[in-house]
Amino acid sequence: MADLRLFIAAEITEEMRSKLGELIEKLSSPEDGVKWVRPGAIHLTLKFLGSVKEGDLKKVTEAGEEGVSGFKGMDDISLTVKELGTFPGGNKSRGARVIWVGLDGDIERLGAIRDSLEETFSKIGFPREDRDFRPHLTLGRVKGRADRRMIERIEGMKDIILGDIRVSGLHLFKSDLRPTGAVYTSLFYYPFG
Repeated sequence: MADLRLFIAAEITEEMRSKLGELIEKLSSPEDGVKWVRPGAIHLTLKFLGSVKEGDLKKVTEAGEEGVSGFKGMDDISLTVKELGTFPGGNKSRGARVIWVGLDGDIERLGAIRDSLEETFSKIGFPREDRDFRPHLTLGRVKGRADRRMIERIEGMKDIILGDIRVSGLHLFKSDLRPTGAVYTSLFYYPFG
């Protein structure tokens, strides 16, 4: 059986993807050395599972259900998409590897769901994420050293506010890596309501 590359994430609206696509256009230039994410592929990852044997898919699906079961019947999570930044080192860092837009709002509940998923998946052998939870939407990954002009563009737009999104559930996604970029397919949906 083949291995599947899996993660658990929330989808974002087409309207927000369009706004993020416009932002990427403003940020990008031919010399920036960034692999920008296609707007249609932008999502909010809560748990990256990595390579999973196809035979373990049922166990993974059930663990995802258990991880969100304590949140059934709750209201949607409201988030504001705002603030442009980089990992690591802040906006002025030429050592930047990831360009992201941040999230604000009901981060506490989002973090509680993420913690529940971490706990549930650790029980079936997946390693826990050891970094602090910093919810964000990845816009691009820097190849090599970050271009100074790109960092200046990010700094100039760091306080951007793009609007609100609502999260009403999570998806178990499969990622197929292709030369044109990753293609994501939802294998299972975990609704909150």
